[in-house]
Amino acid sequence: MIYDIKKELRDFTYLTNIYKYIESYNLVGHQIGRKVGDMLEMLTLGGLFRDDVLRESMEIENKLEGFTTAGHKVEFGFYTDAGQLFGAIECKCVGVEVARKASRNSHISELNIGDIKTVKFSNHWQNNGTINCNVCYIKQQGDKAIIEVKWKNKTKKFKANKKDTLKFAMDENEKLHVIISGEDMYAKIPSIIRSCKIIKVDNIDTSKIKISEHNCLPGPQTPEKAKQASLVAMDLRKKIDNHWGKDDIPEDKKNMISALVLCEFSHWENKSQNVIKTCIDHNIIVPDEIIIQSFMLFDEIYGRKNLLKHISKRAFLNDESVRNAIYRIIDKYESNIFYDIELKQYIDFKYTNNRLSVIVK
Repeated sequence: MIYDIKKELRDFTYLTNIYKYIESYNLVGHQIGRKVGDMLEMLTLGGLFRDDVLRESMEIENKLEGFTTAGHKVEFGFYTDAGQLFGAIECKCVGVEVARKASRNSHISELNIGDIKTVKFSNHWQNNGTINCNVCYIKQQGDKAIIEVKWKNKTKKFKANKKDTLKFAMDENEKLHVIISGEDMYAKIPSIIRSCKIIKVDNIDTSKIKISEHNCLPGPQTPEKAKQASLVAMDLRKKIDNHWGKDDIPEDKKNMISALVLCEFSHWENKSQNVIKTCIDHNIIVPDEIIIQSFMLFDEIYGRKNLLKHISKRAFLNDESVRNAIYRIIDKYESNIFYDIELKQYIDFKYTNNRLSVIVK
């Protein structure tokens, strides 16, 4: 099958399906977030290994020196037998950041029985004005709090333990979804989430609960990541081909090609996209759905408790079963896993004309 990446491409930023999916793992954000990046690197390795020359000429996480003499740690560098760099590929994945709503603890509320906390949605893209969600603490039931949520003409009650969360997610159709800890966001919300707020139950006692409000931010680090990756490409280009600019020399005359491989592309706003398009030869997306399907396969093969230790470049290189799992995903999508955002087509990485090349499929 060939995945239609247009399902993911929008002219606005939004929270990816990867975020919805990995929330079901109930793991610390940075822990599972790193594994998303590792899965992206493994899929990239799987694609690169299909070309014998690229596989044999590859060095992983080597420090490459640019024109400025700065050392740049790049996921994949490619060298001729004489030691000349002819290609460099970086992988970047910038996920969702959960940040408290305000500073100085103003995001924290203590609710007595009957008290109400209002969660507001008022985004520039909303057509129907501000949407208020009223979170009302009703009573304690054993070691749980009974919380009532009201929005528009809907009312729903939830049982919440200490440290549980309620996620308030608004999709692109301005439909509000409320997800309690343990529920599967990926299964319950098929549409795209444009805005999400989280209420955390910090404490429960016999007379009140303590809650805190947090915002989900889609890739706030993308501008910095864009600048970092662009600097690496320009610095290497200047050293190898004596030009800073991507368009200063025709691609067929370049001795070194730079590429950036991304997932969770919906977190990359236009300014960051413009930076990488200006400076990096090829900017590639691995669709989020392919990342998700890879996690699902590893879950099936290794089990929820063990899959994380199998998601790494080292595991790909040293464990045949891991390599075969990645190849299963690549074969499922008929090797259509790399999508060039400027060519607007799926591509393959190949060794042609003595350099790393991007070949349209």
